Amino acid sequence: MPRSRRKFDIDEFVRECLQAWEADGAGAVKDVLDRTLGRGCAPVRECFGDPREAHLQVLYPGPELVIENMVWAPGMSYPAHNHNTPVMTGVYAGLEVNDFYHQTRTRKGGRLQRTATVDINEGQAVLMAHDAIHRIANPNRRTFTGAFHIYMGDYLHSSRSIWYPDEAAETPATFAVTKDIFAAANRDLAAARAADAEQELHKKKAAAGTGVLGGSTGPGSASGPPSGPSASHPHAATHSAPHAPARGPSRRGSRPPLHLPGDQ
Repeated sequence: MPRSRRKFDIDEFVRECLQAWEADGAGAVKDVLDRTLGRGCAPVRECFGDPREAHLQVLYPGPELVIENMVWAPGMSYPAHNHNTPVMTGVYAGLEVNDFYHQTRTRKGGRLQRTATVDINEGQAVLMAHDAIHRIANPNRRTFTGAFHIYMGDYLHSSRSIWYPDEAAETPATFAVTKDIFAAANRDLAAARAADAEQELHKKKAAAGTGVLGGSTGPGSASGPPSGPSASHPHAATHSAPHAPARGPSRRGSRPPLHLPGDQ
């Protein structure tokens, strides 16, 4: 008989991360994350269900660790920000593009200079340094991106910055700002769905007028599962893409600050 696929359990995952942290720190937690993704991303997606909008779900609130399930809407981006604590990202669905920055100080304040871009594909995990500044994007205009974000320490109550609404404006990072960003992304998603539905309706009317049956009913269309705008990024990865590619996260530009806390 074929062996049944192991289910993903949130409580078990949190417990393994906490035990690893207490035993051997961030490196051990990343081993847990790598092992979880290596077993297959499909069980994780099945546990969380099909997303209908962008959202942030706190799986464990600290103080020793903060574990979150982040769901990025199609085409969504989150502005440049810091954490002031090491953080690791593990993608279980789609693609998460991270632009890394270095902050330079001037008389007029701090300015950001992009230093590298790292694509974290489905099945991959990356550990970032405590001083990392990065911007996150889901470049795929059709599918959601799902990822674990694990913060070392009491992240929810720490002092942080976000460069919002543009990279020249450093401001305190608050959950009110995060809420506004996610709400805006979901409004954009709703508008894109409405535009797709209207376009599909026009196609069906045109086909009916010529006596030709038409209209797409497959995934990604207005009558299929929820989707974003029609354009697709060249690096896009769908939920059916193979997990855990043989190569590591792809890097463009100079190497970003990706290292364990002990290396700092």
